[in-house]
Amino acid sequence: METITLRHAIRSVASRHPDRPAIIVEEQRWTYAELDAAIDRLAGGLVAFGIKPGDRVALHFTNGIDVVVGYHACFRAGVIAVPLNTRMKGPELQYVLNHSGARLYLGQPALFAEIDPVRSGVQSVEGYFLNGEVTAASGVRQLADLSASSGAPAALPDVDEDAVATILYTSGTTSRPKGVTHTVRTLSHMADHLVQFAEMETTEVVGIVVPVCHVFGLSMLLAAFAAGSTAVMIPRFEPLFVLEQVRRHAVNIFGGLPVMLNALVHAPGAGAFHFPSLRVCVAGGDAVPTDLQRRFKDTFDVDVTEGCGMTEAHPFSCNPIGGRGKPGSIGLPAPGTTLRLVDPFGRDVPRGDEGEILVRTTAMMIGYWNDPEATAATISDGWLRTGDLARVDEDGYYWFVGRKKEIIIRGGSNISPLEVEEALYQHPAVREVGVVGAPDATLGEVVTAFIALKAAATEEEIKQFLAPRMAAYKIPERIYFVPDLPKGLTGKVQRKALKELAARSV
Repeated sequence: METITLRHAIRSVASRHPDRPAIIVEEQRWTYAELDAAIDRLAGGLVAFGIKPGDRVALHFTNGIDVVVGYHACFRAGVIAVPLNTRMKGPELQYVLNHSGARLYLGQPALFAEIDPVRSGVQSVEGYFLNGEVTAASGVRQLADLSASSGAPAALPDVDEDAVATILYTSGTTSRPKGVTHTVRTLSHMADHLVQFAEMETTEVVGIVVPVCHVFGLSMLLAAFAAGSTAVMIPRFEPLFVLEQVRRHAVNIFGGLPVMLNALVHAPGAGAFHFPSLRVCVAGGDAVPTDLQRRFKDTFDVDVTEGCGMTEAHPFSCNPIGGRGKPGSIGLPAPGTTLRLVDPFGRDVPRGDEGEILVRTTAMMIGYWNDPEATAATISDGWLRTGDLARVDEDGYYWFVGRKKEIIIRGGSNISPLEVEEALYQHPAVREVGVVGAPDATLGEVVTAFIALKAAATEEEIKQFLAPRMAAYKIPERIYFVPDLPKGLTGKVQRKALKELAARSV
């Protein structure tokens, strides 16, 4: 299958099917012809402003038409898009803008309110453009003004396939956020691999609720356009609103983080929703408990297809769609991807043994922005070290064990937090759970669980439930009941925050 590049995907469909719906946001629709013209206007506006190939432009939008146009205008103008995570706070945004050296900021008023107080500390941004009402603050203008000043499409520069296209900043759970750098070519392959994996057709509708500042959401958006499909941009995660959008727009392909799917299953009246059009529900971004997969299937009659990926290489593994994989596994190597499992010395481990996942794929990042040391520590001889531990079975399916840094070592025995969480999710009273190791003077670490309940339960009941399901040393010594679990910028449970809380509770 020929890979369609970022620069030409939308224009190619617009030339052949100008009236085909490209974007739907709630009740608004844009055809491929309308989207193509909007991208040209903004790309021309960037060039007219003086933005040159290789310059960085920050995009700060929730899922909607403006972030789509913003991304693709940058791609056409040879400009590097720097999406800003919509959950970041002022100091984090200031860091990303300064680290990337962004020359322009394009955003929306509600999100700009986080940046405004720290703007004096942002050194490189020359102009702020918002898609709504602007204040009298100096340097803030209407986004429409930038598009209105655009030149002719012919004035746009040629863009090399190996030119940097975007810098995606990680959530920074262990250090300052790192800028994951993808090129036109790697993003094109990322989209192509997802099209192949989801068996995506031109007539299909793709529902995107994961923010497109996240590689999961972005890959789904790029794949939709590579296939010539229609993208339904869901601007906010409210469970009943999301379910209604999927039903109203007859979505065929949907993707979500496990925390999102869990919220959909537990939404009031979720069982009343039926999705005859939905054929693929992809889950990733964190481990997907098999109990959640079962509940989703029981509630919506749709199989959850689990995969695994990271901002640096997405996806690197996936199950076959339509319930043809192995529930609980992260599947087979993704299209265009080769995987290895190695021990701490870099030697391949025997089948069935645990090892760190190494990835080689055409959809892999080229490195971290302005961070050669981190790049060298992550990529060696064309292989990307994921920091994820897994084992592979006799059929070639990979089973995620956990992050190297998250494995609990209790009295010399390694314990996977995911294994304990998987068992806890089977308890009917458990809504969400996070398991970490807490320091212990005798054993080194002890297993500690933080649980958000949906029905009454006691610590002793939980332990009795686990007793026949796992070895005694794996059962949490300490259980804390909390209203909700702390989550990071991408919606994942923050194990670092839980570990800090566990350490303080000792």
